Amino acid sequence: MSDTARSADENPRPPAGMQGAPGPLLRIIRNQQVAFLLVGGTNTVIGFGFFVFFELTIGQLWGYLATLVFAHVFSVLCAFVLYRTFVFKVRGHVLRDLARFEVVNLVSLGINLLLLPLLVEVGHLPVIPAQALIVIVTTLVSYFGHRGFSFRRSAKERGRHHAEQIAANASEHPVPPRRIAAMNPLVSIVIPAYNNADYLAETIDSVLAQTYPNLEVIIADHASTDSTRAVMREYEHDERVTLLDTPGGGGALRNWNRVSQAATGEYLKLVCGDDLLDPSIVEKQVAALSSTPGAVLAASARDIVDASSRPVIAGRGLPGLLGHHTGIEAIRSTVRHGTNVFGEPGCVLMRRDALEAIGWWDSRWPYLIDEATYARVLLQGDFVGVPGSLAGFRISDSQWSVRLARQQSEQAIGFHRWLHEEHPDVIGRTTLAIGNTRARIMAMTRRLAYVYLGRRMSKSAALTAASGAS
Repeated sequence: MSDTARSADENPRPPAGMQGAPGPLLRIIRNQQVAFLLVGGTNTVIGFGFFVFFELTIGQLWGYLATLVFAHVFSVLCAFVLYRTFVFKVRGHVLRDLARFEVVNLVSLGINLLLLPLLVEVGHLPVIPAQALIVIVTTLVSYFGHRGFSFRRSAKERGRHHAEQIAANASEHPVPPRRIAAMNPLVSIVIPAYNNADYLAETIDSVLAQTYPNLEVIIADHASTDSTRAVMREYEHDERVTLLDTPGGGGALRNWNRVSQAATGEYLKLVCGDDLLDPSIVEKQVAALSSTPGAVLAASARDIVDASSRPVIAGRGLPGLLGHHTGIEAIRSTVRHGTNVFGEPGCVLMRRDALEAIGWWDSRWPYLIDEATYARVLLQGDFVGVPGSLAGFRISDSQWSVRLARQQSEQAIGFHRWLHEEHPDVIGRTTLAIGNTRARIMAMTRRLAYVYLGRRMSKSAALTAASGAS
């Protein structure tokens, strides 16, 4: 294990963009979620204790709503100190953090102010038992609010802190020259091409323009009937590029497996023959995976582009998934949203051995060949969401996923049911119901979008429009 990896393992990084050395509790427990919940539970007990104390004192004079306000003030200050002291030693911004912390607690207070009179006046419950019921609701609100908002740091601050950590580690633990090569593991970018002559050169150019230095690029033509093979031959003299042929038949699965199995890199990224990559995507995703022990898959948001490479929708993907998450959390998120929140293969970098371990790509649900495969890979390890929109997914009339639009919801529901049946501890009944409902809505929305964007999805129509405007 490298010094960097060992340092990261010994000092787990806080979630939700928080920065700073972990507090004493986190160093003991070594699990961010458990430490967070433990302190949250402690805060809940303390807050409830404040409520009982004030109800038995000033509450007898001024009523239970006054009790609630006093208990709130004392509980917030106590909880704020405990979070910053025992879990996350975040730097600076005390007043800003306290203000955000209070915003989350005001939401909980609002829920409390709404529910407590209902339970006491309408439900005729005693005040203290009524408050005990409400604590269950407000604890959930507080957990997700503080985890994702109260102590969040900007991307600039996170980057500055990360750079400081790297510099400090480098000065204390110089990297021997013989290990420099190991810091840039080989990455395989594989392109399964099929009738992509109109876009393939632009795709390959974006792959070869990567800032990451150690790449192999494997392109396989799946018996195309256009000039795809001729476009590929234009790159045969680049020493990074290997050209292959895949016999016809077998659908997307055959070509995707062909290029993936030919890869020799530690990490693998599959890029469809009409999509685009930002020059920094591989460098940033390799850094994310290398610095996160146990992570097997990283992803970034992408722009949806039309046939002329003009953005249609910017920065799509990874809702609530930036940073380090368990694989189970990531799987639940994609099911709950009813759509592939990770994005198309070009958005994703994964460990090649993790893909091989599941038997390569999974096409039991053809439209979800990427999402279903990601989920099975993520059952083996953690996920990292990398900030920034770093890829371009092209919507074109020749795209096979567009032709499968009518089957999208049925296939998504089938995939969700399989996950629930095979892994009920990962996908429960409630998540299944939410995901299936959203899958139907997303499929209808996507079909409408394809109709609306019809002309922008056609290369010939785009060229005609451009010539007419000139």
